[in-house]
Amino acid sequence: MKILFLIFFTFTFSFAHVFAPEYYQKQLEILRNLDIDSSYISDLIFLQNKGDMKRLHARSLITSAQSYYDLIPVIRKVLNDEGVPEELMYLAIVESGLKSASVSSAKAVGIWQFMERTAKSFDLRVDPYIDERKDPFKSSIAAARYLKDLRAEFGKWYLAILAYNCGNAKLRQAIKEAKSDDLSVLLDPDARYLPLETRIFIRKILTIAFLANNDDFVFKNDSYFVNYTKEHNFVRVDVPHSVSLRDLAKLSDLSLSELRKYNPQFRYDFTPPDTKNHIYIPIEKSLIFEKNYDPKKIAKVDTSIPRTQIYIVKKGDSLYSIAKRYKTTVATLRRYNKINKDHLSLKQKLIIPLQKEENKYASISKK
Repeated sequence: MKILFLIFFTFTFSFAHVFAPEYYQKQLEILRNLDIDSSYISDLIFLQNKGDMKRLHARSLITSAQSYYDLIPVIRKVLNDEGVPEELMYLAIVESGLKSASVSSAKAVGIWQFMERTAKSFDLRVDPYIDERKDPFKSSIAAARYLKDLRAEFGKWYLAILAYNCGNAKLRQAIKEAKSDDLSVLLDPDARYLPLETRIFIRKILTIAFLANNDDFVFKNDSYFVNYTKEHNFVRVDVPHSVSLRDLAKLSDLSLSELRKYNPQFRYDFTPPDTKNHIYIPIEKSLIFEKNYDPKKIAKVDTSIPRTQIYIVKKGDSLYSIAKRYKTTVATLRRYNKINKDHLSLKQKLIIPLQKEENKYASISKK
């Protein structure tokens, strides 16, 4: 109990200093970097007096940074190389909490929550074998370029952020109705020029940016969690098509789960067929990989994608009975459906992989 009290006290005390006068210049700099008039800071301070909301944003920042510490320098480096404000990294934290596997209800995917059509327009590959919306390097480059395009269209970074959330057309309509592109006007809660989600979106980004640039807050929560370096800990290496990720992991002295963690873009445990491929590995493993790697000695694997069907759980079903019926394993069902527990819900939908001998007879729906 004493430990919990100390944690709560430290968290609350440090948060109380987020908008302290000594950090006023840093806050103004953040606003300037995003083309926001300095007068808007008074609106933010008023909004941040709502303690519950402040604590929610703070916890989001801490959790994201602690869980994805290695990813922060990747994003910083890309944003720096692309010449966009570093504060745009907090857009990714608000969008996904830096989770590559994040999927929205609208089917937006990855750290930057790209829809498939937008992703492909920025040369991200999305197909049955790979989804580069989950690639932290390539998706960050695409996001930076998308935001630069939006800024070129609307003239200001904060307008690019708003358009990123609500879309170009909706923002243009909002500016037309408001007869202004001033942020305070566009976020007017009574006029509702923009959707509530978009109004909250940019305020979250600014609050988290203020938090991350407050030394009291950072060091009184976890001094290690804000990784300020712009040099990341990964190298990109080219690898053959149609080879097992497990084999590549062994060559790198990594486990399969570690390699997949660094390379979430692969949908399966093998590299796609008939195409150029690459993986990311930690720098400290690069010499080991270089020493062990010989493309002529890596065995090719079957890259055919198993066909599947949907099964609706009925009364009396269990993972074991369903696996037995479809000649698969409980472990396979767990993997395909991301199930950790044994309990199944009535009418729950399960993805069932078909046996290879059944694949050639499975009909392909035109849809």
